[in-house]
This record gives sequence, C-alpha cells and structure tokens, in this order.
Amino acid sequence: MPTGSYERYGLTGNPFRELASESLADVTIYHVNQDVDAMLRTIREEVFDKENRAVVAITGIQGAGKTERLLMTASEAKERKAFCVYFDVTTTTQWLLRGLAEAFQKAAKEGGHVKMLGSPAWLRPITALARAKPGAYDPKRVGRQIGEALNAAAPSFLLLNDLHNLVEMAEVDAFVKTIEEVTDVIRPGVLVMFTCYASYLAWLSVNHPAFVSRINRALPLVPLSDDEARLVIAKKLLAKRIVEELEPTYPFDREAVVELEKAAHGNPRHLLENADTVLERAVATRAYQIDGELVRSALDRGKGVLIGGEIHSAEGAAPSDPDPSETPPVRAPAESRLFGRRKNP
Repeated sequence: MPTGSYERYGLTGNPFRELASESLADVTIYHVNQDVDAMLRTIREEVFDKENRAVVAITGIQGAGKTERLLMTASEAKERKAFCVYFDVTTTTQWLLRGLAEAFQKAAKEGGHVKMLGSPAWLRPITALARAKPGAYDPKRVGRQIGEALNAAAPSFLLLNDLHNLVEMAEVDAFVKTIEEVTDVIRPGVLVMFTCYASYLAWLSVNHPAFVSRINRALPLVPLSDDEARLVIAKKLLAKRIVEELEPTYPFDREAVVELEKAAHGNPRHLLENADTVLERAVATRAYQIDGELVRSALDRGKGVLIGGEIHSAEGAAPSDPDPSETPPVRAPAESRLFGRRKNP
C-alpha cells in the first residue's frame, strides 16, 4: 500500500503494522498505565532505594501486556543505571542455565561492570556457568551464586519472560529450584520478576509449592477499559501523525474504538491487530472516517469475525485465547500434568 494512501487521515503510514511495543526504545512511549502499573512502580521504587526485596509474578493471556511490564522495568533500570538481567525463556532454548549466564554477562558488559582489567568477583562464578557443558547441576549452589551476584550489584533486577515455556523442558525442575534458591538469597535492593500464564502459576503451585510460597505479589493483568483502549489507539496514531489539531483517535470515532475494544475482549495485542485490519479496509474503500459500522463490516467475514488474526465463529461462545487454561492440559515433565499432582515414580 503506497504511503500516500494514508495521507487522507493525516498519517505517513499504518501505525498498527508493528503490533507490539516490545523493545526498550519505544516501550515507554506506547505504554498505557493500568492499576497494576501503580503497584509495580511502588515495588520498583522500594528496590531502587534498597528498602525491600521482592519476588513478583505477572500473569495474563497472550497479548495481555506481560512482556511490556518487564520491558518497562528494564527501561527504567537502564535509565537509572541499575543492574538488570532480562532473559526470554523460549521453547527453542537449548540450555536454560547457560542462556541465563550469558544474559548476566551481557548485562554486566552493557552496564559497565566489565572493565579492561577484568570482571568483578561476583560475575566470575556466573561466567563459569556460561562455559559449562549441559548436564546435571546443583540448583542450590547455582542459585546461591546467582543470588549473591544480584546482591553485590544491587539495585538489581532479574527479569524472566514467559516462564510457562519451561513446562515442556527437561530442565524445568532444576531451573525452578535454582530460582527458588535465588529468592532465598536475595536481600533488599533486588527484584526477581517473571511472567507466565495463570495456568502455569497454578501448575507451579502444585509441583513446586515451595517456590510459589516465596512469591510476594502475583499480579494478574486485566482487560483494557474503553478509555484505556482509546489511549492505546491514540498513542499508536500519534507516531505516524503528520497533521496537527486532529482528534487523537482520528480517523476512528468514539463508537469505532468501542467496537474495536469489544471485538478484542480488552486484549491489547488483539486491539492493535483489529485496528490494523479496519484501517486497511478504510484505505481500500476511501472512507474519510471510521465509525462503528465500518469496524463491524471490516471485521465481519461471512460466518466469522476476525479476532487476533484468526477467524472465529460469530455464533455461540466468544472466541478463546491460546491460554493453556482454556485448552486441554499440556503434559509436563516428570509425568505431571497442568493442574495435576505429580505422580509417584
């Protein structure tokens, strides 16, 4: 689609093409505060001031904004020159401990802790872990080393994204026990924060109750309100705006934003996906404004409605999100099941 196609809306292009603000460069620009963010702000301040230590779990379905909260913390840590380790737990991660150790090394280098004459004493045991061969390790010893490193670098942050991806890995038990030991070792000035599906936190509570008992706050993300959805749309549009003195959400009118929010069920990622689809339809039909009727017609596809990039039945139950809590239990390591109790060997 030529760039000029969007000029009728005072835009240089489609601002919804990049659906997520998952980078330090723009996360603070596009972020819309909800109640949970005030709680996280208080927790971070206590850690920055070394008044407290905290273990926080952020739960929510796919696209709810879990990663964004971690990136907000990482962005603030960078701005205030605090030590911050950010680690994505993915289904393709070959060896979690090595990946985490390498994330520590990267954070230390970027934070200026690694000098020409050598590394700080607290980083040396972690560096050794990065060179170790895959295999069995002592979770308590390794967790103690990681915790002591975080204490020495305080204020410091250990941010683990998408911890639910552990459920399919053989290393899940050892890694969770390692993080459990970290939470026992850390002192005021350290924050350990991770994101996962609510169903995975329930799985942890059954299979690793000692770890879950060490979590200070479990913060579930809630759907966007109409006003919050309006602000999300407005912030995205502003990034491509070339004409001033327009309504913040133009070309979407108020009814259009409400319809977008309703179709997305308050999910931020789905909201942006649907806004992308509707804006493209508006460009194609040369509409000068997007109202509720245009939103409904753009998302309507015969017998289905486009939600989050997929066609769902317009009749019956509302479309579900790919959250394990809404699907059959996933078989987890050690012969356990989601929401189930560990079987005896």
